Amino acid sequence: MKIMLSQLLDQKGISQNKLSKDTGISVSTLRNLCHSRTTRINFDILEKICRSLGCNVGDVLSIEE
Repeated sequence: MKIMLSQLLDQKGISQNKLSKDTGISVSTLRNLCHSRTTRINFDILEKICRSLGCNVGDVLSIEE
């Protein structure tokens, strides 16, 4: 699995700080997700990201082959 959050934020022109304010997710958690420094993602966090960015799970996560 690859987390595509950094690319998605770039496409939408949204900063990690703005997403943090909009979702209540800590900036450090978002930073770790953007830089692939995590081994798991909580479903609640994933849902908040998708709702805030108006996207699907498949836009945030990608299967690496």
